[in-house]
Amino acid sequence: MSARAERSLSRALAIQMSLVAVAVSLALVLFFGAQYLLNTEELRRLTLEQMVQDIIVSMQHGKDPAAARIYRDFPQSYGFRVFDHRQAWQRKVISEANPGLLSAAEAAPETPQMSGSNQDFVTGFAAMSLADRTGWVLTDRGELGDRVYWVQAAMVSDPAWLWIDVMAHEMLDHVVLPVLFIVPALTLAAYLTTRRALRPLTRVASQASTLGKSVVSGMPFAPLSSERLPTEFRNVVDAINATLAKLERSLTLQKQFTSDVAHELRTPLAVLVLEASQLPPSPAGDRFKRELTDLADLINHLLRFAQAEDAMSRDRQPVDLAEAARKVCEDLARIALERRKRIEFDAPESGVPVLGHLALIDAAIRNIVDNAIKASPPDSTISVTVDPERGVIVDDRGPGVAEPHKKLIFNRLWRAERRRSTGMGIGLALVRRIALMHGGDVQVEDRPGGGARFVLSLAPKTA
Repeated sequence: MSARAERSLSRALAIQMSLVAVAVSLALVLFFGAQYLLNTEELRRLTLEQMVQDIIVSMQHGKDPAAARIYRDFPQSYGFRVFDHRQAWQRKVISEANPGLLSAAEAAPETPQMSGSNQDFVTGFAAMSLADRTGWVLTDRGELGDRVYWVQAAMVSDPAWLWIDVMAHEMLDHVVLPVLFIVPALTLAAYLTTRRALRPLTRVASQASTLGKSVVSGMPFAPLSSERLPTEFRNVVDAINATLAKLERSLTLQKQFTSDVAHELRTPLAVLVLEASQLPPSPAGDRFKRELTDLADLINHLLRFAQAEDAMSRDRQPVDLAEAARKVCEDLARIALERRKRIEFDAPESGVPVLGHLALIDAAIRNIVDNAIKASPPDSTISVTVDPERGVIVDDRGPGVAEPHKKLIFNRLWRAERRRSTGMGIGLALVRRIALMHGGDVQVEDRPGGGARFVLSLAPKTA
């Protein structure tokens, strides 16, 4: 089964919520990024504020801010002046770069006069209209230790693309970091809330899983509990319980009918077998005897099918799989020798404990070994091995099983060649049913060197 198929509903919801959270985060980043790009004036103001901050930082480190590359490479686009914080008539320029831009800004009619010689500065941001272009100027205060300075920064266009770095910092501070904290918190809260709301469904799923195991193992059906369930889940559980009740009734009637028919047929069939045994030898008589024997086997198998699930529900006890297989090999050894065949047996001395019904396990192993005896040629060996990991392994030296038939041979009443087959096509179906009721299965493989290998696995006692 793939990992995707095994994914729980809670995990699927968590993945979906995570994907939605990522999508929402990207949408927020794109939305606010577009907002910054569309608001050109605000983006220019933020860029000038960053320029002022860079100037103050340079002065704090004892550097001349006018030596920055943008003022040398783009003298027509960026400029600044730094004044000391004194009365207007005493104020002096501490540092400047491309002051012509600020002189043009002072002369522009849309821009308030910002001369350092005749008025006090007022912090603010304004656009300046020059002859053939538009620029922006920002006046702000900056502190350097215990001293205060006035900084005027001007910008005409932005050929150095300073706005990219500014917008990146703004997005990081005002969008990305809040999203990294808020969206995961909301996602976790939604996941925990959803998981809590799905607890009733988890209980129903657990009960349904237990019910499925009971169906496979032949145990009686236990109705699902509807206590403390929301209305929607309770309606589903009630519908499942009603279906189970009807199904159990139908299965009971079916098993009873099969059992009754098998019992009714056994007596007259036994009489026919007895009378047929008194017929003189002839090809027709021999064929008639074989058909009666096959019919008797079919009826016995049908009766076992009807009794198997009832037996499993009534009687479960520890069984030594190795000892059960050994007894079958001992019982069938005489038949194998009569047909010039041998049975080899190998099992661990410590035994292989399983929990189940001894008679049914015996029937399953006996069926497989008997089939191996029939399929093997004279003077060959049937190997029976009990492996603690895999179960009972039966190897024969016969023609093997064709690949298309490996899944079909365990179906009821299926035979590859009906004319030449001596069985009724029900023995291996019974083996599979017994294996499933014991928490295992049966499969057929190709034996190395030729022939078929049947592997009967049963759940261990500790499972």
